[in-house]
Amino acid sequence: MGRRIPKRYGKSGNATCPFCGAMAIAKNEDGLSVCIAHKLSKQKFDEVKCDCGSWLEIRDGKFGMYFNCLNCGNINYEKGMAMKDKQDAAKAKEPKKKQVKLPARKKIYERRSQYTGKQEIVISSRDFEWFD
Repeated sequence: MGRRIPKRYGKSGNATCPFCGAMAIAKNEDGLSVCIAHKLSKQKFDEVKCDCGSWLEIRDGKFGMYFNCLNCGNINYEKGMAMKDKQDAAKAKEPKKKQVKLPARKKIYERRSQYTGKQEIVISSRDFEWFD
């Protein structure tokens, strides 16, 4: 049998922020343990796909955060984050699509009134963005 490792105060329940990896000390609107900066920014967690192809739902339970897959069941947080990292790397390797240049549109004319100094916007009937 191996040696018993003594417990250390404050080392057993360290939660990390899923966005930046810092120490999580607050909960956001979704109920996830996050750092103060991400609680205030109200950033949403990106969707993660499981290896089986279905979407993973992140949850926070008694023993920390974990992922839930409809086909596979509960998945460890570290394994789910590894799947997320793999997907992010695959997205970065994809070639970027060429942007198609749109034809020139008629400009919207803006001017200031001589008398009041307020801004006036002139829109013609050819501006398809304004008339649906």
